[in-house]
Amino acid sequence: YPINISAANGTLPDAMQTFTITVQDAPPVPEAPGITSAATGSFTVGTAGTFTITATGTPTPSFTLTGAQPSWLSFVDNTDGTATLSGTPDADSDLSYSFTITARNGVSPNATQDFTLSIQQTPANATLVNISTRLLIQTGGKVGIGGFIITGTDAKKVLIRGLGPTLTSFGVPNALQDPVLELHDSTGAVVVGNDNWKIPQETAIATTGLAPPDDHESAILLTLQPGSYTVIESGKNGTSGVGLIELYDVDAGANSHLSNISTRGVVQTGANVMIGGFIVSGANGSVNLIVRALGPSLAKFGVPSPLADPRLGLYDSNGTLMMSNDNWKDSQQAAIKNSGLQPPNDLDSAILVTLPTGNYTAIVRGKNGGTGVALVEVYRLP
Repeated sequence: YPINISAANGTLPDAMQTFTITVQDAPPVPEAPGITSAATGSFTVGTAGTFTITATGTPTPSFTLTGAQPSWLSFVDNTDGTATLSGTPDADSDLSYSFTITARNGVSPNATQDFTLSIQQTPANATLVNISTRLLIQTGGKVGIGGFIITGTDAKKVLIRGLGPTLTSFGVPNALQDPVLELHDSTGAVVVGNDNWKIPQETAIATTGLAPPDDHESAILLTLQPGSYTVIESGKNGTSGVGLIELYDVDAGANSHLSNISTRGVVQTGANVMIGGFIVSGANGSVNLIVRALGPSLAKFGVPSPLADPRLGLYDSNGTLMMSNDNWKDSQQAAIKNSGLQPPNDLDSAILVTLPTGNYTAIVRGKNGGTGVALVEVYRLP
């Protein structure tokens, strides 16, 4: 604010001065740092990868990385409250690397995070290497049911995870507090089950770099012959909540692959829609897929309360909608029919797509806010 000041004593000239008052914002309130990014990341051999570390705090925090850092991995503090891990893993890389990330800004206490970077081996050709579905897990016919098919000639090593408590840290409401997993073969017989992942495979699972973050979560690591399998995630002692079913291919170089992955569960509204994520990995080319969302078709199999009219959206890793479908005959009828995988009911949804390597998400909702049991499926085409 400019102010004119004059001084007079009867003798000319009067003295004049323009005085400026500057009002500044109040200084920011100091805030201790907090690391907000995930505690795990994944790179693939032969493919350039990046992971962004983020933190809050006032003033802006700086970062340090402690641990045995491989020569191909770069760590850069961007001086804006973020840091970047980047690099291209080589064929001699370990399966995982463990680090401690520290964020500091002069306000105590410093923030620390145990971070694990897992390394995926590059398959010869693009293929499905991971599927995960977030859904509301209830009881009876409304537990989470995942199915997958291994095709080829070799046995395949897979890791199956059932997460619940971890979801709370990502802002997911009503997370399942104690998930339980069961793996069944094509005859329906139980192959193996697990309640808490550290019993009895703690060392083997930790070695993969994919150990669940919470001790109450479930995981199964085993080698399976080609065939069809079903995994069921439920709440211990009949509890309910939002859970995550995940399947990882940890032996991508084998002469076999995941050709079909699916999850059945309850579709509600808001945060309780069905969210299926999958990863296409491989240095060579792309993969042809059909993604389906079935609802009314489930009625003939005796599934209670099937979703009457599912809607399907396919999103890329940035959350951008790539394709969507309400009724499968709307846009790709001939191509889907030629695949032999057309949904049984006209109100079911399907998307035929060719995808390069990357992370993708399929979200199943009910039309006009409808709810019910649905099945999300991803098929790998020849």
